[in-house]
Amino acid sequence: MNTPSNQVFADIDFLVDEMGMDADSCDDILRACDDLGGISAEYFCEEFVFICEDEDGNEDVDALHRIHDEDYLRINWGLS
Repeated sequence: MNTPSNQVFADIDFLVDEMGMDADSCDDILRACDDLGGISAEYFCEEFVFICEDEDGNEDVDALHRIHDEDYLRINWGLS
């Protein structure tokens, strides 16, 4: 088990090396992880961050439209 200080270093290594984030982005992710009870940055990114990329690593805008469906959970608020 990682101590809190070791976990921070592991999180920063993951965010910079694997995710290619800059210092400001790392701060945002680490703050969110702390707010969620001190979860690891790797867990947070693997479970909650979703990035659509094509084979070349470019953002795939068409995939975003396929994944986010406005009608997926349409709630008729007038029923209450």
